[in-house]
Amino acid sequence: MDLQTKLLLLVAIYYIGIRIGTQKIFTKLGIPAWKAWVPVVCSFEWYRLVDKPKWWTIWLFVPGVNVFYWGGQLTRMAVAHGRFSFLDSMGATLGAPLYWPWLAYNKDIHYISPEGLKPGQKPYPRTKTREWADALIFAVLAAFFIRTFIAEPYTIPTPSMEKTLLVGDFPFVSKFHYGARIPMTPLAIPFFHHTIPFLNIPAYLEWFKLPYNRLPGLQKVTRNDMVVFNFPAGDTVALEKQDMSYYDLVRIAEYQMKQQGINNMTPQEAIRSQYHITTRPVDKQENYIKRCVAVPNDKLEVKDGVLYINDKLAYQPENIYLPYNVVFKENVQFSNDNLSEYEIEDISNRFNAMPANHRVYLMKKNGVEKLKSFPAISSVSPFAYSKNQNDELIESIFPNNFKYNKWNVDNFGPIVIPAAGTKLVLNDSTMNQYKRLIEIYEGNTLETKDGKFFINGVESKEYICKMNYYWMMGDNRHNSQDSRYWGFVPEDHIVGKAWFIWMSIDYAADLFHKMRWNRLFTNIHDKWAKENP
Repeated sequence: MDLQTKLLLLVAIYYIGIRIGTQKIFTKLGIPAWKAWVPVVCSFEWYRLVDKPKWWTIWLFVPGVNVFYWGGQLTRMAVAHGRFSFLDSMGATLGAPLYWPWLAYNKDIHYISPEGLKPGQKPYPRTKTREWADALIFAVLAAFFIRTFIAEPYTIPTPSMEKTLLVGDFPFVSKFHYGARIPMTPLAIPFFHHTIPFLNIPAYLEWFKLPYNRLPGLQKVTRNDMVVFNFPAGDTVALEKQDMSYYDLVRIAEYQMKQQGINNMTPQEAIRSQYHITTRPVDKQENYIKRCVAVPNDKLEVKDGVLYINDKLAYQPENIYLPYNVVFKENVQFSNDNLSEYEIEDISNRFNAMPANHRVYLMKKNGVEKLKSFPAISSVSPFAYSKNQNDELIESIFPNNFKYNKWNVDNFGPIVIPAAGTKLVLNDSTMNQYKRLIEIYEGNTLETKDGKFFINGVESKEYICKMNYYWMMGDNRHNSQDSRYWGFVPEDHIVGKAWFIWMSIDYAADLFHKMRWNRLFTNIHDKWAKENP
């Protein structure tokens, strides 16, 4: 029995259990039994019995909202039968398939009135504990609904998007712009993404999963949107080394083992001997935020550090950080105060064998002229890796195989972003780009035998994509772990659209200047929209 069949079976059991109880309740009250099995008609009768407007039925057809109204409908009917306890509320909702037949066929329990009170009977006393419990449950459900279907707060932990988004910015991420993603791992503790703090154990259960589905949205993911998504290479994690991708750790281990002549274990075994390794489902992988620079069917290429989409110069954010090669007339450099004042970051230590009077600085374009005005500086010119040049000893640049694609962060591609329905031709070269897409993202088995490819046991020379894919890059291009390292982002990894900044804190500032007041409640996409109507 596949997952979807199991899910339909559970829904059917839940539905039938409630209808069996409802039919008995209706017949006791002289209402035709057939009305219990017709959804809208049943709702009309149900609301009449609990003295609520019939038009409330419309809320049962609004995704997300219907969960609250369905729960409220069940709880009110329990109250109408004189069942006021907290356990009755839980049974009427969570245990509905068993509770409603029990309540309906119990000879000692009958429908009383919408309030569950007999004539002259005083209202049921609600203890402070019950009031707090009800309020807490409602608050948790409401917050869960808002975070799942409307918007969720996020924080910017790294400088990969500077200066568009700053470390310490707290943006709200809209779920409804692209359509809220139905939780794929629904059995989880609310408000914990993947781990319970201090206990360091998963905050979710994987024995029950839902297939990928998304509610209707206001728009599709658009080129240059700021997008929050689940880290595609975050399906496997070394718990003691979560600042690095597990796959990079394996590549480093492979390189080191070759250098040392170690061949008594695989790189994967070497990593598992050092760290505790866990796997995570798609919706529990780490959240990243980047700019979507290419959408399905786009052709992407980076030439000498400049991004091109469909052979045209791509949009460059106003505050983008770019690397510049700075040559001093003498062996002098800026002090740390100078670097801070002019918003410059020295990344020279990333490069080997650099002359003493050469530095590589990350800065905004408007800072170049300021830098050129200093007498001690001989020249300032754009910096980029040359083609086929890479300081990395491991094959960390996608598609992680220098045999066919010796790309680097400044000279990358061309590469076409796959779309749903795209036909991928399979050969030794293309398989480097598409292996993970076919095997991990789209859930197929993939084998290579005698130079031939077998997908789900069938020899295949081509593959048709099931999902759309996107390409994400940071605005701080030389300080960003993005698609140039791990490739395509599948549509089922998309969480939402960065919407507005509700708070911004400068952690490096003193107590009286920590709050960046000018960034509060600013729409993240306003600037781009004005420049690109």
